[in-house]
Amino acid sequence: MTTTISRLYDRYSDAEQAVTRLESAGVPHSDISIVANNSDNWYGSRSGKVDRDRDGVDDRAEGAGTGAGIGAGVGGAAGLLAGLGLLAIPGLGPVVAAG
Repeated sequence: MTTTISRLYDRYSDAEQAVTRLESAGVPHSDISIVANNSDNWYGSRSGKVDRDRDGVDDRAEGAGTGAGIGAGVGGAAGLLAGLGLLAIPGLGPVVAAG
């Protein structure tokens, strides 16, 4: 049976302390959620990093690296297919191959 507990806090730091206490009581981090209004960027991390998976690496940098790798792979494959397609056109293929 799933139990849902909700609580309102006036300050984000109080909510962070509650999360710390829940984790120390044995509640898994993946089972805890905080919903907060951050329109004025009041609740930024103290280190300036965004590290939701808590592996010590900024998640934005991980995402940029993943996106660059995927983009390079897809772009290279598309370029290869386009080049092979041009070589298959009679009359145009030898001109493309000659440079």
